[in-house]
Amino acid sequence: MYLNNKEEKIIGKFSKNLYKYDKNNMLLLWENGSSVLAKLDTCFEDEIDCENETCEELWSFSFKAILIFKNPPVFITQSNGFLINYHNFPKEILVDGVKIN
Repeated sequence: MYLNNKEEKIIGKFSKNLYKYDKNNMLLLWENGSSVLAKLDTCFEDEIDCENETCEELWSFSFKAILIFKNPPVFITQSNGFLINYHNFPKEILVDGVKIN
């Protein structure tokens, strides 16, 4: 997985250790006090704004929400799916109470 400089600072540790925790439930905690208990589905190369000159390629992580607390800064579908990337990455991701990012 190649990460650009912006991604490396924010998601580097998480992406490098993902294989250790990909079967576990994860608690994602954001700065605004919201959180989601979720299960990782997959990760993939994604694109943002590719219909104009600000096109950006990045890595996204797809999750399935189990429990949602407050108002997380992600769009959660009717089937409880959501994506995170370095733009909306949580402040902390915990597995069994241990920070993994």
